[in-house]
Amino acid sequence: MAIRKIPYNWEKVEAGDIISFKYKTAATGRTKNHTIMVLNPSLITKGQKKTSTQLIGIKIEESNKLQLEITRKQIVLFEQIGKFVALDEESKSGRGIGLFRLNIDRNMIQNDIKGIKPRAYELISKGLGIAGQYRTYDYYKARTSSVYLEPIKLYTQLREEIDDKPKQPEPPKQPEPPKQPKKGGQLERKERVLTRIEKGRDNVDEN
Repeated sequence: MAIRKIPYNWEKVEAGDIISFKYKTAATGRTKNHTIMVLNPSLITKGQKKTSTQLIGIKIEESNKLQLEITRKQIVLFEQIGKFVALDEESKSGRGIGLFRLNIDRNMIQNDIKGIKPRAYELISKGLGIAGQYRTYDYYKARTSSVYLEPIKLYTQLREEIDDKPKQPEPPKQPEPPKQPKKGGQLERKERVLTRIEKGRDNVDEN
């Protein structure tokens, strides 16, 4: 992408940020680059055996492989809890590629550390694509990596090229009827005008 990622700070990460970081998953043992939209920056969860702090978000890319296309359908779902905004002038160019974040409404936020309320996730998870990319990470394990604000693409024009369909040709214009020749000379015209005046009409036809 033309727009570069920007170094960020874990202390600044909040719900709605779109960030990337390297993370080693226990399932594969591989370290990959993850791009997520943050929902819960550092949520403390209590299990039966231990308490953990989790970073929770919606995965958008993994090692530059797209996991979730943010189409207009997804944007409508996300904007039930906030609004997408561009973070710089270049991202506002209208190309759909850039640094974005979801400005989440304050009434959908528990606090800056915990992130969104369960109700907010219920709203956006109605989209199967979004629900399928819900991910949790060990917060302190993620923090061992550098974090960046990551540029993404918003696929807002997919299947919406209605205006690009060939336009139907306009019907040919009907030829104007030939103008009727003026009848009579100046004398007949004067007589017509006088006749109308005598009948009390205020307007005069000058044709």
